Amino acid sequence: MASAVRKHILVKGVVQGVGFRPHVYKLAAEYKLGGWVKNDASGVTIEAEGRAPAVEAFIKAIAARRPAASRVDSLVSRAVAATGERTFSITKSGGKAPAAAIIPADLALCADCRRELLDPADRRHLYPFTNCTNCGPRFTIVKSVPYDRPATTMAGFKMCPDCRREYSDPLDRRFHAQPNACPVCGPSVRLESSGKTLDGPAALERTAELLIAGGIGALQSLGGFHLACRADHAAALEQLRAAKSRPHKPFAVMVPSLAAARKLCAVSDAEAAALASAQAPVVMLRRRAKKFSEPAPGLSRLGVMLPYTPLHAALFALLAEKGFSGPLVMTSGNFRDEPICKDRPEVAARLKGVASFTLSHDRPIHNRADDSVAYEAAGELRLARRARGYVPAAVKLAAGGPAVLACGADLKNAFCLTRGPEAFLSQHIGDLSELKNQEFFGETLVKLRRLLKVSPSVVAHDLHPDYASAALARALPGRKVAVQHHAAHALSVAAEHGLEEPFIGLVWDGTGYGTDGNIWGSEILVVERKGWYRAGHLKYFPLPGGDAGALKAWRPALALLKAAFGRDWAPKAGRLFSGVPAAELRTVERMADAGINSPLTSSMGRLFDAFGFFAGVRSEATYEAQGPMELESLLPARAAGAYKFDLRRVKGMVEIDPAPAVRAAVRDRLAGRPPAVISARLHAGLARTAAEAAAAVALECNLKTVCLSGGVFQNRVLLEGVTAALEKAGFKVYSNRQVPANDGGIALGQAWYALKDFKPV
Repeated sequence: MASAVRKHILVKGVVQGVGFRPHVYKLAAEYKLGGWVKNDASGVTIEAEGRAPAVEAFIKAIAARRPAASRVDSLVSRAVAATGERTFSITKSGGKAPAAAIIPADLALCADCRRELLDPADRRHLYPFTNCTNCGPRFTIVKSVPYDRPATTMAGFKMCPDCRREYSDPLDRRFHAQPNACPVCGPSVRLESSGKTLDGPAALERTAELLIAGGIGALQSLGGFHLACRADHAAALEQLRAAKSRPHKPFAVMVPSLAAARKLCAVSDAEAAALASAQAPVVMLRRRAKKFSEPAPGLSRLGVMLPYTPLHAALFALLAEKGFSGPLVMTSGNFRDEPICKDRPEVAARLKGVASFTLSHDRPIHNRADDSVAYEAAGELRLARRARGYVPAAVKLAAGGPAVLACGADLKNAFCLTRGPEAFLSQHIGDLSELKNQEFFGETLVKLRRLLKVSPSVVAHDLHPDYASAALARALPGRKVAVQHHAAHALSVAAEHGLEEPFIGLVWDGTGYGTDGNIWGSEILVVERKGWYRAGHLKYFPLPGGDAGALKAWRPALALLKAAFGRDWAPKAGRLFSGVPAAELRTVERMADAGINSPLTSSMGRLFDAFGFFAGVRSEATYEAQGPMELESLLPARAAGAYKFDLRRVKGMVEIDPAPAVRAAVRDRLAGRPPAVISARLHAGLARTAAEAAAAVALECNLKTVCLSGGVFQNRVLLEGVTAALEKAGFKVYSNRQVPANDGGIALGQAWYALKDFKPV
């Protein structure tokens, strides 16, 4: 070819399993180029040959016109010798390139596949495993890279001639769609109910009938099983709550369409986009007044998701044919915080007595993954749980370094592995006090290390000496780095935003082991280039019974009441604590006075628990943060004023004293003011106090950047109020978006701490 040039091109990012090679093939045909494209362990490698202008235009188009589900992190080209090649081909995956490929996350059912699924004339009508290069399972079925069918759990399904033809045609949207299948050659569903089994379409039909009748079923999805039932069936809900020991904790629901979601809840543009996205998380939406409170009692928000698999879509189509269009509860198929069940034997062993029927399939799940949970706050979509649809997408870091394993926290655990300037968080693991979750941690670590081909030389873990995550870390090879809990929270924000300059970290959460041996939870940290120090905190108060205070809100309330009123506390307590057994109240009071099993804490989470009690919302909780969530659910409410918190300097730190706010809230309660007024005044007071405390710290360190993190900042009203107050005071404010503000994101901060070699100062 006269004046031909040839370029070797390496593309890294999310470029496998998302139709990237067909995209390159079509571009090569458009620009009349010869050469080839293949997957390898680094990503996608291309050689393209033709006229120089055409080759350059082709290279620019690779990223500019990339498939929607892909992400290009880097594209590097270099000249190689022309060979005269005139045709372009897609070649077999492989090669000895260093590992850099990223497995895409699972993708929700696309519009094209949905249309085929619902078309009675299509060969895939109501087929529960319909997919293409734009949708379907990815991470949950992959075993190794490069991402090809033999490396997935689809390896055992031999394609029929029709599917093979689609798979082999570079111009077909199913070209090299690794899970490609149809009713002739692919996976199938099986219903087990009352000792009988049904397969295929009959199983789906009967499942719809059982759900309509009020049955509770275990349904196999992408990353594990859901427990499902009608969300409007009181008896089924009561039975499900009893079986899962979950009397009040909210259940997520699945609705057939965005229009159905809008009937139940107010849906913003950002929330609608999230519901319909390829990630398809559960999205926390504000319920319309007096609408459908049963799945989330006491809360103004309802977790809603759309059918994200063809199985869900087929099931809802059959339900509609039978006259049912209401929501279904879709909650994790597990007990308490155990791992989600991923196969029939696990369901039989762990969910016996909960589900009256099981709808499963024979496409094995290799990587179990729960549903992700998202919400909108301060103009951004944020994650409360990061799992299906988001894992294993990398968080891009400002700099790389040695491979680090960060083991996360004990609650809402997720670990983090770094590979150069990329941080890969695991899917949500759960509470590591559960032995099965510790096993899930180990199982997932082995699999993710194998996929990423990394061997971490540094292991970061929480400073708490008794954390299960710290014990797991100590048992692993590598240099150990202990990271204070709240420093890790603050650094998780810096890591995901690429911040390397000094900043103030405002971290409000439940509990974390402090460097002074106390339980921290409302911290103002100054993070410098190589270190951090504590510059302020909520004034310590005793927490009688320790962790018991997280569920018995009257315990921290008692400690704060006594600190605020001194000797005059008893007359106030008479009415407030009338529902608490007198003997237990006296015992807890003596514990606090004597310092017996009453560690000192600066926890904002326990402060919120106490104010929920003062407001009359809840004295005891049945799940974590129930009182604070119900307190937030009272808003928006119109209430003049904001509770005052005193600021003073104690031992060189800014101390936030809640006593004036406690006195004011108690007076409001005893005066008969509604709980919503107390909630509104608390939120307004905390927002103002956050800005004042940050300004007081800034006077000494001369910083105007603040990072907000910690589980309390999942409170939308508080996050928005604090952000607005800080910005009004002239601060630049950052908060978590890509990873949860709760402990599910803390591993990212631990990893960044280890990579940057931070130290407390």
